[in-house]
Amino acid sequence: MSNLIVVEDMAAPSVVRRGGQALMVLQHLQGLARLGHRVLFVEFLDAEPDPSAVGWFEDVMRDWWSIDQSALLVAPSYESRAGVSASDVAAAASDADAVITISAHYRREPWPFIDQVRPRILIDEDPAYTHLWAEGSDPVDIFGEHDVYFTVGGNVGSSRSRLPLLGIDWHTTWNPVVLDLWPTTIAMRNARFGTVAGLRDYGWLDFEDACFGPKVEELRKFASLPKLTGESFEILADLEPDDPDRQEFEAAGWIFGSPERVAQPSMYQDYVRGGAGEFSVAKGGYVGTHSGWFSDRSAAYLASGRPVVVQATGFEDLLPVGEGLFAVDDVDAAAAAIVAVRRDPGRHAAAARRIAEQHFDSNRILTTILATAGVD
Repeated sequence: MSNLIVVEDMAAPSVVRRGGQALMVLQHLQGLARLGHRVLFVEFLDAEPDPSAVGWFEDVMRDWWSIDQSALLVAPSYESRAGVSASDVAAAASDADAVITISAHYRREPWPFIDQVRPRILIDEDPAYTHLWAEGSDPVDIFGEHDVYFTVGGNVGSSRSRLPLLGIDWHTTWNPVVLDLWPTTIAMRNARFGTVAGLRDYGWLDFEDACFGPKVEELRKFASLPKLTGESFEILADLEPDDPDRQEFEAAGWIFGSPERVAQPSMYQDYVRGGAGEFSVAKGGYVGTHSGWFSDRSAAYLASGRPVVVQATGFEDLLPVGEGLFAVDDVDAAAAAIVAVRRDPGRHAAAARRIAEQHFDSNRILTTILATAGVD
């Protein structure tokens, strides 16, 4: 078994107190550990964090991982603010067999202390956006320099998507799910379909004479879904009560809640497992480029036996759809999928869990990633 270092953000201002982001990272860590690997998690911050962010990091590591197998290092000196010391990270790096970086970090140089570890493996979480931003600059400024590149855009590199490859040999993967973190239960009869969303994240993206907007613009295409189905749909999003977009959707029957309801990994788990299933749109860049992107959140819903009805991004070319998982292009298709799930919830719940077991099991996904990189 191997000694591995995993790098990603959890305490950074853009992601702190996001239980879903934390669980995405933790499932990589726990999945690798369950395969028998020794794993050190390291987060590098460019600026001094708020003390509450440090406390949140420490709590999550203690509850879900190990504070002695993690480190929070802060520039410019990269002293540790939580977990093991910088010298401990350097010592671990001297014996490491690979470093896995989750998401593009928009940095050319390798992080200090781990810069000599090879192979360097990248798992890009934002296909389309990173590709098109990199096309207009030097790709190294976006992705850094790695030995093996993965993307959660299942169609990247195929004839199904015309995203630029930027001279990189892309391998496709899905976000791993540690299945026993998501035991299936029967959904309460009055449970809603819901999701957690950053409705304005990432802004607008130009591609092939078209311009694609953030999630809030895609959601407009489905605004009449509550009235078509007689259902109430919930979104946990950071839109203030007086936000015009929120008021427009609330008038159409949508329900909004605070992301603070999923600020901890356990709260996020409870929210996913407490719903009837997920309905969500995707960022316009994922949709318009036919990238094949599929979210770690939707994978968690599937693993919990919660059916998923989500906007098509091209993932339907690769995953089974029509039972437990639905890819929809318009509001009528979404309404039909919701009705189908309500008519036979047991069948669709079983199908959802089956898809998770067959396509998102962390054992299979992480083993493949390491084998592709030549790591035992």
